[in-house]
Amino acid sequence: MSKKKTKHYPNGLHFLEPLYAIIKSLLILILLIMSVIVTLNTALDYFIHGNGEILNVGPVLPYTILMGILCFGLGLFNDRQNKIINNSSTILSAESKANYIDGLQSLGIGVAVFFLYFIDIDSFFGFFWYTGDFFITFLLVIISIKDPISVLWNSFKELTNGTTNNKDVIQYTNKIVCRFLNPITKDFNCKIIKTGMYIEIKLAIKEAITHDKYLSLMKAKEKIHAEIKLKYENINIVFVF
Repeated sequence: MSKKKTKHYPNGLHFLEPLYAIIKSLLILILLIMSVIVTLNTALDYFIHGNGEILNVGPVLPYTILMGILCFGLGLFNDRQNKIINNSSTILSAESKANYIDGLQSLGIGVAVFFLYFIDIDSFFGFFWYTGDFFITFLLVIISIKDPISVLWNSFKELTNGTTNNKDVIQYTNKIVCRFLNPITKDFNCKIIKTGMYIEIKLAIKEAITHDKYLSLMKAKEKIHAEIKLKYENINIVFVF
């Protein structure tokens, strides 16, 4: 869908990818925050009022192991598919991070439940049998909350046509641009704007351009476009004089 060109979007619907990633990361953040709030209320009810139910850990361990394997396996699959297209997909990047967060939470809960078996409910640490879900959830949220925030910020930049901070795209593009433009002019600036899998390269030439130099730049543009297209399918190069 993102490659589809319409009357109103002649370059394609590439904004759908960062839009999807923004919605996905917001939902993950809401889920993480709500899980902390719900488990915090349970913990406070136990510590303040002495009310609480013993955690039912019977089915948790096999379930978390299975979910951890599935989630990390799906995350690795999405990462591999993204590498095939040179890590250019915003959707696959968001999905793989979400998969790893799910897997981390599942395995984290499994590890915590495993150690809970060694705690006597009548011992000093017996309160973990009533409030352990809060401490587990809070720790896992602190560890994993950085990823959806990072996806949200990067996707917002893509949606608003900000310059990319994708190191692979920046290094590869600059290397090729410099190879073809340096023999013609060294007084230029390269800005790379990535929206989903669509990459726009803006080359600002700062010096005065003669007719002959202009023709040389146009030939260089064709060569830059042909070489970068070997790695990134959807690109556009714009000269700014």
